[in-house]
Amino acid sequence: MATPSPEAGRPLVSIGVPVYNGSKFLRESLDSIAAQTYQNIEVVVSDNASTDQTPDICAEFAVRDRRFRHVRLAENIGGVPNHNHVFSLTRGKYFMWGSHDDMFAPSYVARCVECLEGDPGAVLAYARTTIIDGAGKVTKQMVENHHANAPRAAERFREFTSLYSILEASYGLMRRDVMESTRLHIAHPGSDRILLAELALHGRFVQIPEYLFKRRFHADRSISTHPSLKERYQWVRPALKGKRVFPHWAYVAAYSKAIARSPLGLRDKADCGVVILKLIRYAWPELLDDLRP
Repeated sequence: MATPSPEAGRPLVSIGVPVYNGSKFLRESLDSIAAQTYQNIEVVVSDNASTDQTPDICAEFAVRDRRFRHVRLAENIGGVPNHNHVFSLTRGKYFMWGSHDDMFAPSYVARCVECLEGDPGAVLAYARTTIIDGAGKVTKQMVENHHANAPRAAERFREFTSLYSILEASYGLMRRDVMESTRLHIAHPGSDRILLAELALHGRFVQIPEYLFKRRFHADRSISTHPSLKERYQWVRPALKGKRVFPHWAYVAAYSKAIARSPLGLRDKADCGVVILKLIRYAWPELLDDLRP
């Protein structure tokens, strides 16, 4: 595949890696990014005031590969704000997040670029996912029941309003201009689901039918250390620890705001509104639980 010409030295692809105390798996993750066959990239690693060996590993990559840049925050601002912060530091036409504990196959970026360059109606491209454990052993290959590639916005949107939808597209390659029209990640444990739902209002997703992404499930993941949705708010933003939150009502509010802010016509917005009403109907036990002290 021919590499598109960059605009005045601007990298076509930006990869943002937010990390906090991720030294156990970080080197493997960054190695997988450095090994991408697609070369016109920049990589920004935003270190959220880590206290382990993370800064040393980041500095090592910044020295050995000029495409890597290490930014260290003075204090831990929370996982979600750090995701948005690293996006703000990049400048590529396309953007993707990389996780400190997951890995990409060498052809991942190239295949995603190929999809987005060849399909103007697609806003996000991603590949199928393999689940690995802490030792790197394959435990499962994911088979998603949805791909958010329907022509109707309401059908794409519905796929991410389910509280149990699969969210592997979160690490796909996205169009920056579309991302900039969203709220990015909001202060909510399900911010990835909310962002994907909003992106789906803007266009189709493309799933590459190859297993090019390895997602690691291990004991130190935020979802493992903070198992309940309410507990996870303290990972999202430390300042929210101990405060009363209403996560399921926040889902409804965020989805509704995304519809109102979208470029859709009134008919399509009304169809998406029906999706919200159905969500309220089926999630009423969770919504009621939010109201309990």
